[in-house]
Amino acid sequence: MEVKPRQPSENIMQFAKYHAAGNDFIMIDGIMFPHTPSWWHRESIHKLCHRHYGIGGDGLIVLLESTECDYRMKYFNADGHEAEMCGNGLRCLALFIRDQGYPVSGTVSIETLGGPVSVEILEGNSVRVGISSISFDRSAIPMRGGEEECIDEELKLDKDTKFKITALSVGNPHVVIFGDYTEDDFLKYGPEISNLNLFPDYVNVSFVKIEGLDKISQRVWERGSGATLACGSGAVAAVSAGIANGKLPFGAQILVQQPGGELTVAVKEEYLEATLEGEAVYVYHGVVEF
Repeated sequence: MEVKPRQPSENIMQFAKYHAAGNDFIMIDGIMFPHTPSWWHRESIHKLCHRHYGIGGDGLIVLLESTECDYRMKYFNADGHEAEMCGNGLRCLALFIRDQGYPVSGTVSIETLGGPVSVEILEGNSVRVGISSISFDRSAIPMRGGEEECIDEELKLDKDTKFKITALSVGNPHVVIFGDYTEDDFLKYGPEISNLNLFPDYVNVSFVKIEGLDKISQRVWERGSGATLACGSGAVAAVSAGIANGKLPFGAQILVQQPGGELTVAVKEEYLEATLEGEAVYVYHGVVEF
């Protein structure tokens, strides 16, 4: 039996689906379709990212032209709120740019709300992202509660529950907690910490276990998306926080094991730049009504 697609209405959107270590994204070519579409609001994006009522994804990415860089990334979390950037999303975006037929040879600059980043397609579908916006300043995160950097600082949730946290921005906000925590701990405290009033823009929360000087395992609760299989910016934040706490070295290639796969992160001296490497994968493309 031949299955024929339903004839779509005029209110359609062409999209592609990509993932990086299971972190999956809906990709839209805003260069080909430059006019602000009618679906461009929080409720529609949330529905498109919903895994039962839409396409499904941890986020939605729009490729746009830029006056400052080679291209611009507009990124929305699965709840429909716009966020500064996404490390794994940038790796997927690099392949999307290539697959759409736009120039992407050598190192390409991408404008994001979290600052400019670089992407480079390596052998196969592996992509390297360069991030130079690492900061432990509370104002950069942002984080309330003083002016000192938050490195290995005690956070009390109640009289019986406390964590040692390190907070930083890598273009978007992160809290990193080191230790050997259970999945139940992660699912209970990840969303609670993410939504604390301490963080005006909310925060991504990582539970990280140090496996050695060149390997960590990580679980990330992403603000606006929940528990994801992987998080590229979270991997950069975890390694940077590990260095700040004396647990990891500058310059080393650190293997970051996440549920969806492995990423490699290296952070230069003085946090001048971090590189994030891993494979990105094209999944499928299609047309959706809205």
